[in-house]
Amino acid sequence: MNLARASSLLFGVELVNTAIGFFGTVYFARELGATLLGIFFLFEATLYTMATVVDFGLRGAVEKRISAGDDPSRMFGAALALKLLLIAVVSVIVLAIRDPLTAYIGTDLTWELIGVVIAFELSMLVIHVLQGELRVAQTAVLHFLRSLTFVTVAVALLQYGYGVRALVYALLVSYTVLLVGASLRVSTPIARPGRRHLRSLYDYAKFNGIWGLGGHVYNWMDVIVIGFFLSQAAVGAYELAWRLTTTAIMFSTVFARVLFPQLSAWQADGAVERVRDLVSDAMTVSLLLIVPSVVGVAVIGREILGVIFGAEYAIAAAAFLVLMIEKLPQAVNLVFDKAIQAFDRPKYGAIATVVSLSMNIGLNVLLVPRYGLVGAAAATLLSVVVNTAILGYYLRRLTTVRFPARDVGWLVAAALAMGAALVALVRTIAVDTPVTLAAAVAFSAVVYGAGVLASPSLRAKIVENVRNVRE
Repeated sequence: MNLARASSLLFGVELVNTAIGFFGTVYFARELGATLLGIFFLFEATLYTMATVVDFGLRGAVEKRISAGDDPSRMFGAALALKLLLIAVVSVIVLAIRDPLTAYIGTDLTWELIGVVIAFELSMLVIHVLQGELRVAQTAVLHFLRSLTFVTVAVALLQYGYGVRALVYALLVSYTVLLVGASLRVSTPIARPGRRHLRSLYDYAKFNGIWGLGGHVYNWMDVIVIGFFLSQAAVGAYELAWRLTTTAIMFSTVFARVLFPQLSAWQADGAVERVRDLVSDAMTVSLLLIVPSVVGVAVIGREILGVIFGAEYAIAAAAFLVLMIEKLPQAVNLVFDKAIQAFDRPKYGAIATVVSLSMNIGLNVLLVPRYGLVGAAAATLLSVVVNTAILGYYLRRLTTVRFPARDVGWLVAAALAMGAALVALVRTIAVDTPVTLAAAVAFSAVVYGAGVLASPSLRAKIVENVRNVRE
């Protein structure tokens, strides 16, 4: 698999997806306000909690088995059977707790919740089968179509007065479109599984599920706890700040998604040295856009939130900076995570997850009532640092891990130079309109880009990857 080409294609599509989602979110934030938007975010948090339980590692397990060529058709059939069973069980539980769930979210969306989780889980299962077929790049157009469908349907329904339900129904339609599109593209047929296939998926998923639960806690625990202790408006402001930080780590996430099936295939072939070298290079790539983002948010974070979403969302400015700092260890974590999965050692990820998950929950409950949104962000930062350290320890037991200190040091130096130039700029002009904000971001990108290209090592790697994309 051409990692440069696949990553570039996925990144290009994700960039378009991010632009669509970004402008859609800006519109939703201004149209609904922080409180109603907070209700939708609590719906999403509940949705993905359900999805985590329904999946419990199955998606990652089927991708691993198919990428390793282990009887793909029967593995697909086994995953589908287990998935449908779990969906039925969780749906019954949700119906049983309908009243307290409605009180927590802020409105009754129980049946919509069940419908969306069905569409989401089945669509993501098929997407992971495609990734297991080493056809990660082909999922790009499907993710683009889903994003476009969500924003288009949501905006249309808002015009007809559906309020927060417009976003909920848009989720249902968009994941249904993703399911249909992915099903038409997948080449692995569904075959009747045997006991061995069910057992094989279970053996991988029982640890991978704990790993996945950790990912869910990382993404949503702070929002869930904020929903209990603070207002829905606070949920809306915090989640918007979080989503802005995810745009900075977008390429790192895309690259990790492409990285896993290739690492898995090489590990299965015994090419340990290629795995080791790729892990080292991947850390530099993963941090490329995160380092300057931290510096940029430190200088103009409050202006970014206020100009883009409105003054009521600037209450999350301090949390915004902490969440962006958290993306530094998270970028490395993404690489370690995929490398350990490729070595078929989900147990190690499960151990790291249990420790960091417990920390995240405990720290959120402890810090949010005392320190508000900053406490939630700090809880996430500390738990990710611990998770990354544990993953790094276990990865070193599987292969040599060489941190690219020279290249990363150069990225830091370039980002600090960019920060100094940005400080000088904001002392000259006020960053208080979309035009001046865009100008400040573009100026920062030019300064940072020039600093990165000044490094012979980084410049050579960039040129090599550009050539690989063209091949």
